[in-house]
Amino acid sequence: MAQRIHFNASIDGVAYGVLDDLVGYAVRRAQLSIYEDFGATMGAEEITPQRFSSLVIVESNPGISQTRLAEVMGIARSGVVAIIDDFENKGLIERQASGDRRSYSLLLTKAGARQLKRYKQAVKEHDERISAALSQAEKEQLLALLRKLCAPES
Repeated sequence: MAQRIHFNASIDGVAYGVLDDLVGYAVRRAQLSIYEDFGATMGAEEITPQRFSSLVIVESNPGISQTRLAEVMGIARSGVVAIIDDFENKGLIERQASGDRRSYSLLLTKAGARQLKRYKQAVKEHDERISAALSQAEKEQLLALLRKLCAPES
């Protein structure tokens, strides 16, 4: 099991001023801490949160196009192409021709499915570790509040 890297979001003797009252600042500091633990967990596998998310989206949406994956991930299409190129070279994802010569459908290979199963277990353990201070109800409340922050304006 990966050792949790402690990111100190509040250093004694440092005044943070208005930052202590900003939701965005608190979310960013939490993200830094979480990202460090993710890196300690998955770094040897060369899997970042973005790469892990890409594999999960492809698994959950067999045949998704690279363009659609880029849209879902919120990154440039060229970024997705680089990720998929790497996964294809490692035998985790395969591109299949679609009806459009400019587009490919993405599918996990059998090896990709096996690897992703291992990755999911490690990421679940990471998630349990970083949220251990929260009760189940608090975790659900936090997820609901974060989803609210990400919801499009009505």
